[in-house]
Amino acid sequence: MIYDNFSNLSAYKGFSKGLDKVIEWAKTHKVEELPLGRTEIDGSRVFVNVMEADTRPEAGAHYEVHHKYMDLQMDIEGCEDFEVPSSYCQDEKGFDDAADIGFGDGPVGDLGHLGGGKFALFLAGEPHMPTLSNGSCTHVKKAVFKILSNEYYDEV
Repeated sequence: MIYDNFSNLSAYKGFSKGLDKVIEWAKTHKVEELPLGRTEIDGSRVFVNVMEADTRPEAGAHYEVHHKYMDLQMDIEGCEDFEVPSSYCQDEKGFDDAADIGFGDGPVGDLGHLGGGKFALFLAGEPHMPTLSNGSCTHVKKAVFKILSNEYYDEV
């Protein structure tokens, strides 16, 4: 996981082909001006979903994990907490390959905070629990950049 200010994103150039596309895109586009829904940056390799959601308590929430895509998440309006576990167990529901998502439970891990220009990049295979309430925000407008990992990038 990478956790930083979006204004520092260019420092990660060379980390992955897809992230490089996001870095170049961000030079000429403003995330806060994107409409709700999906905006393609490099077809199905790199795109951003802008959505609104109510934050939720940690109780009853599950970790999510992706095998092919990295998630770069940042809040456009509002704020949220996220959690990453200290270890992870996939639940019996298994993994949905078509949607590239699985859900599971694990021990309480470390909390981070999104808002104020911060982003979190969750690598493929890294469980994360986004959109958690933190006492100060109940609703969030966020951007989730879906970035295909290098391992799969040239296959699409």
